[in-house]
Amino acid sequence: MKRPSFFSFLIASLIACSLHAQAAPQTFDTEFRDSARSRTLPLRVRAPEGGGKVPLVIFSHGLGGSRDGGKLWGEHWAANGYFVIHTQHPGSDLALLKGGFGSPLQKLKRGASGEQLIVRTEDIRFVLDEIARRQASGDPTYARVDLDRIAMTGHSFGAMTTMALADQRYPGTTRSLADARFKAFIALSPQIAQTPGNGRAELYQEVKKPLFVVTGTIDGDMLGNGAAPDKRAAVYDMLPAGDKYRVIFENGDHMVFNGGATAESETFLQFIDNRNAKTDAATAAIIQEKTKMLTLTFLDAYLKNNAPAKAWLANNAAKDLSSAGAWAQK
Repeated sequence: MKRPSFFSFLIASLIACSLHAQAAPQTFDTEFRDSARSRTLPLRVRAPEGGGKVPLVIFSHGLGGSRDGGKLWGEHWAANGYFVIHTQHPGSDLALLKGGFGSPLQKLKRGASGEQLIVRTEDIRFVLDEIARRQASGDPTYARVDLDRIAMTGHSFGAMTTMALADQRYPGTTRSLADARFKAFIALSPQIAQTPGNGRAELYQEVKKPLFVVTGTIDGDMLGNGAAPDKRAAVYDMLPAGDKYRVIFENGDHMVFNGGATAESETFLQFIDNRNAKTDAATAAIIQEKTKMLTLTFLDAYLKNNAPAKAWLANNAAKDLSSAGAWAQK
């Protein structure tokens, strides 16, 4: 009988680490004050156990969300050696639903603007600048953050924020919103640029760094802006080749990808065009476990330069998904 190779052993060890968290991270809420913009950002910080420098992952919530977004993903990443910061964006967060006029959907639509997208990217830039400032001042809270190894992630409007920082461009402007400090990106439920004709691919040609698109077959249109499941999946199709990945989970709805922020899910699911298109609990549990594993492996590959992780994405991810979803890479 043929004995397993050492490479196979490494792959098995990698998957075991992805599935079984190492230790509970230290979690706390705080705020960063941007005096230049008169803007206060609520944050949830997850710091992994141990010592030494670790990579940083930033998560951006969806429209009408909060720093609760991405809970499952952030917990898993932090438990496996990443410093994670969930950033809340005033102006496109849950406060949209608490004031103003009109229906909940009308209130949310007011926050889904190009101006707010720009503000969000400025929020993320400020968080990075502030961590660097605090490190320089000797603040021990952020001393472990390795600012040479950073990933940007987000769900829905947070995925659009992620794509902008990865250097997606927008119709009618040549302005870049990218930040070169990021080494890799994860976009959960992104949305293709809404432009006429066949010029969309041009908007994505500067997205050259590693990027992972996560979506589902019922990842529906939340605001009536045409973001149907095929349009979300098509973001990957527009990207230039080179370290790009996509998973389309079978029967994955929009809010299963926000990472377990229950109140946000209950609010948003009512806006999906097909209100019966909701992921059942058993399927959601499978999607969540596989999303944790896949995203962690992607981060390990590109922030920790883990060669077995990158090889697993190339050779084993599709097999592991089986009937749960469709895998693509280029």
